[in-house]
Amino acid sequence: MNLSSKPILLISVIILSLLSGCIKDDYKDCVQGINVTFYSKTSCDIDASYPEQIKNITMGVFDKNGILVSSRQANDTKLQKDFRQTIETESGLYTVIAWSGLDADHYDISTLKIGSTTKNDLLFRLKRAAQQASSIDGTSVYYGESPAVYVPQADNSETIFENTAINMQEITNRITISVEGLLRADEYEIEIESDNGSMNVNGSIAPDEVIEHSAEHVVRAGVMEARFTLLKLETGHNNNIVIKSKINGTELYRGSLLGTLLLKNPDVNLSCDHDFTIRFTTKDQCSCGTYTIMEIWVNNWLVHSYDTDM
Repeated sequence: MNLSSKPILLISVIILSLLSGCIKDDYKDCVQGINVTFYSKTSCDIDASYPEQIKNITMGVFDKNGILVSSRQANDTKLQKDFRQTIETESGLYTVIAWSGLDADHYDISTLKIGSTTKNDLLFRLKRAAQQASSIDGTSVYYGESPAVYVPQADNSETIFENTAINMQEITNRITISVEGLLRADEYEIEIESDNGSMNVNGSIAPDEVIEHSAEHVVRAGVMEARFTLLKLETGHNNNIVIKSKINGTELYRGSLLGTLLLKNPDVNLSCDHDFTIRFTTKDQCSCGTYTIMEIWVNNWLVHSYDTDM
């Protein structure tokens, strides 16, 4: 080898070495961030699951002050153990919040703003018209937040991605209500009144007005049935079932969905259960169309039984 070519070769090696790493003094070209995986597991579950209902995921990355620093949308997702999303960040302490199932057909969704949106801000509001809620029957909404994860500054030729996982919890609830014993069941209707139609970024229920949820009623063999889908159920909020006459509005029954019904069944756990059946039996007191509620069953558990002479 010609000795005069050695300095050129040495310079070339040095340049290639620099290009293979982070070439700026402040390491701004170094890559670091978070690898996020997803699963679902309630306090009642033994193993994690990967719900097929989660087909899209909206993610927000929040800094140590709870301010949004980046967001990402993943569509056509299929959850499985090795499914992950990679998000580049600066060095710092972060949490990642994820939502699935929100769509513009059913919800008015707030725009996430980098640098200003916080975890406590309103995220969405269930669409409604004249206090009548949009039906979300057949849909599922999931929410989760990762543990805090610290991302160190990558230096030299490093690429650092810290791992975290988000437990996606369902917040939608399916409720089937049936009423037995009405001679003219088609003259009655079932409604649910609730104020849980708005939610914040952090998964908490946001202040809202009471809105009415109605459903298609089916009458078979004298039994009236209606199916509802509601958002997050939580004590301290208005959630009432109303059974009333379509003719004159007279109420046959009004009661708290949680306090006097669901939570009277000792096996019901709102963190684990999202499918409920509530069955009312009635009696015509005088064979004149004046009905009284006799029994109320929640998931095949008798929660109330009334005397026949009431």
